[in-house]
Amino acid sequence: MSIPTSAELNAMRDASRKLVKSSYETAEAENYLNFLKGDDKATAEYIFPNQKEDAKNIVEEFYRNNRRVVSIQKKTKVGADGLMIETATLLTTHEDPEFVFNYANVRILTGMSNAGWEKDMKDKAPSCFKDKIFHHGQLSKADLRMMRNSLLIIDEIDSGDKEGQVLHTILKEAGVLDVRHMEEHNNRFIFISATMIKELYQLYQWGSLHKLYKMTIPASYIGHTDFLQLGIIKEFYSLQSKENAEKWVQEDILDNYGPDYRVHIVRLNPKTVKIVEAACIRKGILFRNHTSTDRLTKDEQTEFFKEALPQHIVLGVKGFFRRANLIPNRWKLRIGATHELCVKNVDNNVQVQGLPGRMTGYWRNDIERGHKTGPHRTSIKAIKEYEVTYLNPFGKDPYQTAGFKKNKNGKVTSESTMLSAKNITGLHAVDLPTVEEVIDINLYRIYTDENVVRDVCKILKYHYISTPENANGFKETSLNNKPSVVSLRDAVKKVPTAYGTNNGVKTYRTYYPCYVDTTNNTSLHFVVIIRPGTDMSKVAECDAKYTSLTLENTKKQTENSVQLSHPIQEVWNNPDATHVNEVVEEPSSDVTSVSYLFKMKKPAVSKK
Repeated sequence: MSIPTSAELNAMRDASRKLVKSSYETAEAENYLNFLKGDDKATAEYIFPNQKEDAKNIVEEFYRNNRRVVSIQKKTKVGADGLMIETATLLTTHEDPEFVFNYANVRILTGMSNAGWEKDMKDKAPSCFKDKIFHHGQLSKADLRMMRNSLLIIDEIDSGDKEGQVLHTILKEAGVLDVRHMEEHNNRFIFISATMIKELYQLYQWGSLHKLYKMTIPASYIGHTDFLQLGIIKEFYSLQSKENAEKWVQEDILDNYGPDYRVHIVRLNPKTVKIVEAACIRKGILFRNHTSTDRLTKDEQTEFFKEALPQHIVLGVKGFFRRANLIPNRWKLRIGATHELCVKNVDNNVQVQGLPGRMTGYWRNDIERGHKTGPHRTSIKAIKEYEVTYLNPFGKDPYQTAGFKKNKNGKVTSESTMLSAKNITGLHAVDLPTVEEVIDINLYRIYTDENVVRDVCKILKYHYISTPENANGFKETSLNNKPSVVSLRDAVKKVPTAYGTNNGVKTYRTYYPCYVDTTNNTSLHFVVIIRPGTDMSKVAECDAKYTSLTLENTKKQTENSVQLSHPIQEVWNNPDATHVNEVVEEPSSDVTSVSYLFKMKKPAVSKK
């Protein structure tokens, strides 16, 4: 076969663009026709304006900034299917002949074992993409060999992405988890999920190859935070007892809805299904299982969610109505109370993606006009932690999900996934963000004048002994190791364990001499340790007499940030400084920048 000429290649690209556009327009028309016919899964618009705008921005990240990976963080049910279709369409119809993607090399994959996801995507996608959509059970048919000028979209990236799982295996065997391969073959990735905190930490190490993008949230969307504020989300509890099962049926259903008959959903396990079913029978409510082995028929779905109900109905589910499962708005209007499975060890991702997450979406107007929904019971702690982490994935706030745990000080323990740096050939990994532990300010005070320190110790009834200077003019101290010149930051970090133990008796240190700049002996500071049992009125007396400096830990500075040592040193070394000096590096557009924030007030003057 002869190599196509430049003119022939351009003609093929034009024909390919026309095919994609025609396929897209046909799918758009079919969706609108189905919407007019009352199809619950059809929407008023094929792709909504926010999805189009987001897709355009993502394409620009690939085109202008040459990203290899864009991870898309979204809220539950904000509309990733439309975004995937629009992004694939824009990339395969791009006007630049050197950039346009081959529609035959688009793949939309998921590690979830979810045939419903695959069917829904194929039903909605333009015909040119329908045979390129694969869920976990069909990944072996994806044919990723010889991928070039390709787009690989992986939906719900945090599901099925462990090392050695099917998704990882097919990508590895295709050779696409290789930076050089990505660049030489012009392959790009999009990873999507509402709950991808573990993956974001791993993608952070991809550096400039990766960009985190957050989907636009339109005003018509209502989510977890809104549900919390409106009292719609409430705390879940165990349904393993007859009393609690009857309590849920009576309070959340009968007392709450009365004759406004609804369908209510509860997630059950083998221990609770019979208990809840018996409670429903005793209360005169119809109970029906909806599981993979005993699911509702289409006639029953019509009866329950479209026709007038003669009584309340409780659906007992196990695996249904989790991530990526759509509950149409018409169904949401019929649903009353929901109750997630109450467990001892809460997985935040599971709770967010569960029943309350399925009830989020584009129906704010209905609720604001007074439509009653809920209570949707889940772990309130999990939802609150999720909302905080969504806004700041690399902050100090706690979070836990399978294979990932971050404590209240921001310390992370995480299992590897296929996205971990060690699994990406040729990746020059960037260091993970470091979040310093914030030490309680009530445990210490910081001063620059040794005479002030001596007087503070006298007021607090601490025995003060001056530390002599070494040959280089530095005061050395020991942080449970040999004496050395210590930084202010390390001294503050050591405050909670500033004691020794002898025969079970703790003996506390009095202070640490330390330095803002350990190469500059004029940047001397003193960290006075406030011992347990100290008279707090005496501490207040010290605070009234002398102003303590403060050190607030935020985030660690990235390699590309401006060095902070000089401006900080300049302020610390100025004994006449009266202003508050804040040195904060703005986060870069690619990764969360990290820095230290120092605040300085006028140094105290000793009173003799």
